[in-house]
Amino acid sequence: MELKKTPSPPERFLRGRRQRVRPGRRVGGLVLRWFALLAAFLGLAAAFVWTVTTAGKAPELVVARVLVEGNEQLSDGEILELLELSEGANILTLDLEVVRERLLRSAWVREVEIERVLPRTLTLRIAERSPVAVAVLGELYLLAADGTMLDELAPHYNIEKLALIRGLTDGDGVVPARAALAGRMAAALMERELLAALVSELDVSEGDGSVTVRLREPAVTFLVHSATMVERLERLVPLLDGLQKRYRALDTVDLRFDGRIYLRLRDVAGAQRFKEREIYTMATFVPGGASF
Repeated sequence: MELKKTPSPPERFLRGRRQRVRPGRRVGGLVLRWFALLAAFLGLAAAFVWTVTTAGKAPELVVARVLVEGNEQLSDGEILELLELSEGANILTLDLEVVRERLLRSAWVREVEIERVLPRTLTLRIAERSPVAVAVLGELYLLAADGTMLDELAPHYNIEKLALIRGLTDGDGVVPARAALAGRMAAALMERELLAALVSELDVSEGDGSVTVRLREPAVTFLVHSATMVERLERLVPLLDGLQKRYRALDTVDLRFDGRIYLRLRDVAGAQRFKEREIYTMATFVPGGASF
């Protein structure tokens, strides 16, 4: 009998298979992860709020001292009034920008730097404006170089070297451009000691192209352009004695025009009428360069 060998079944190779994650499980994991992050954030926020609230009530952080530097016109007491600090103000939560704006409400304060010095000190470094002239506005006011009206003139204030400013107003009140012009010109005069001592008044009603300058002594009036005022006054003032000796009816010296000087003389028949005369060019009208 012939035996037949039954063929064995083919080998099967088993391959590793990745287990598929159901979509529901994946979304659930993400949600749990976001909830964990949100809970951690809320916990940190709550801790921060609690810390700030607790610190805000801490007596160790209440502003106890204010140091003021740079003030000359304003007293320490006036500055403290401007600050308007509430009782128990916390140095950590104090809004420094609000404090700065309160100080700048004073016309005397040009700029201020504020610094917290822990645990309980506030330091103020103040830059003040300085008066350069006295504005005539019905009442007298101190005027700064930038045209700011600082304060009404106090009786005790020394204005010996401050010029009076006229022509600042029109029908609507003070003209800012005129106030700024007057401040610049007065500040330029104060930088020249001789001119500051001689100039009595400035009238800016005609604008920067025709400013009237009156001297204390001798009583002569100049018409100047703001851009060349200092230069031409410095050249001409030393020659005034000679001019007055030659032109005894001298009333006004016009320096507004390049290279030329015009004199306005009082007529001998009456002080209300004038006659104008052109004299030397500026090139020859220098100390020692002209005879009278």
